[in-house]
Amino acid sequence: MDIGFVWDEDKYLQVQTEHDVQFYEVVAACYDPNRYEIPDPQGHNDRWMLIGKTPNGRILSVIYSEEDAPLQRLITAFDAGQRYSDEYYKRS
Repeated sequence: MDIGFVWDEDKYLQVQTEHDVQFYEVVAACYDPNRYEIPDPQGHNDRWMLIGKTPNGRILSVIYSEEDAPLQRLITAFDAGQRYSDEYYKRS
């Protein structure tokens, strides 16, 4: 089954401005075969955090919800911190 992505336009513009993350990078990270997912560290029961690598080598944290399955509602994306980057490389 194909997965689609939706992102509130205002939130996406905010992410672009604050974190310099582009939509295509998020999609690439989501399709990274070495990605991993954990429950949202902020404690939101309906959200997940995905850690994945873009083709340019950027490790991103992507917060999303599956409330509209098969669509994934993107909440935010930003460069993964050292902890999550280290874990990414340990797993891959």
